[in-house]
Amino acid sequence: MNPAESKSQYHAELSSLGTALEEITERITKIADSLALQKLDGYAHDLYQAERSLKSAQRSLAKVRQA
Repeated sequence: MNPAESKSQYHAELSSLGTALEEITERITKIADSLALQKLDGYAHDLYQAERSLKSAQRSLAKVRQA
C-alpha cells in the first residue's frame, strides 16, 4: 500500500480524533478559566498546561491530515 492509500484509510478516524481533541480542549479551557476566576491559580495553571499540550497535539494531527 502506498502512503496516499494508507493516509486515506485513516482519514475518517483522524478527522474524528481532531474533533474530539478540539472539544476536550474547549472543555478544559472553560474549567481552567473558571478556576482562575475563583483564584485557584495552581489548578488553573495545570489545566492551561494541559490545554497547551492538546493544542500541540491538534497541530501535529493537522499536519498529518494535510500531508
